[in-house]
Amino acid sequence: MSTTPTEILETTLAALETTAATATAAATDATGATESALDIQSIKDMMDAFDPAALLPELSDVFGSLTTVCRFAVMIGPVILLILGLAYLFFSPKEANYYFGFRCYYGMGSVQAWRFTQRLAGLLYSVLGLALTLIMLLISGGFDKLEVTDMVWRAADCLIWQAVLVLAATVTIHVSAAMRYDRRGLRRKEKTDGPAPRKSGRRKK
Repeated sequence: MSTTPTEILETTLAALETTAATATAAATDATGATESALDIQSIKDMMDAFDPAALLPELSDVFGSLTTVCRFAVMIGPVILLILGLAYLFFSPKEANYYFGFRCYYGMGSVQAWRFTQRLAGLLYSVLGLALTLIMLLISGGFDKLEVTDMVWRAADCLIWQAVLVLAATVTIHVSAAMRYDRRGLRRKEKTDGPAPRKSGRRKK
C-alpha cells in the first residue's frame, strides 16, 4: 500500500512537534535547575553581609608596626657604627689597602699613617656608636607614649643628629691625619721656636 505525500507531510509535522515539545521541556528543566543553583536572594544576603573594612588591618596593628619601624630606624645606625669602629680598632689590616679599613688621603702614604688612622677611626666610631646606642635605647623606649606624628618627628630628629655626629667624627679623623702626616705618609716636623741658628765661622778670602 503506497503512502501519499499528504500522509508523509503529516507524519513529518507530528515528529517535529514531538521534538519541539521535548526540547521545550528540557529547556524548562534546565532553567529551573539554574534558578535553584543561583539563588538570587542568597547572593543578595551574602553581598549584604560582606564588609570591605574587614579586609583592612586594624589601626592598632598599623601603629604598632610603625613604632617598630621607628625604633629599628634609630637603632640600626649606632649599632653599625659600633661594629665598624670595633672592626677598625681590632681587625683592620696592618698595611694600607683598598679593601678594608678607614681610607683617607693622608692616611694611605705609609704604614705609620695607616695605623694611626685606623686606631683613631676605631676609637671615635666605637665610642660614638656605643654612646648613640645607649641614648637611642632610652629615646626609643618612650615611643609608645607619643602620638604618631610626634613619634615620627622624634625619630627624624634622632636620625639627623646621628648623621651630624658621624660627619663630625669623620671630619675629625681626616683633619687629624692631615695635621700629623703629609701626603707621602711622613710625620710632619714640629715647628721650632725662633729662627734657625746660623753657622758660625769666618769667610775665607
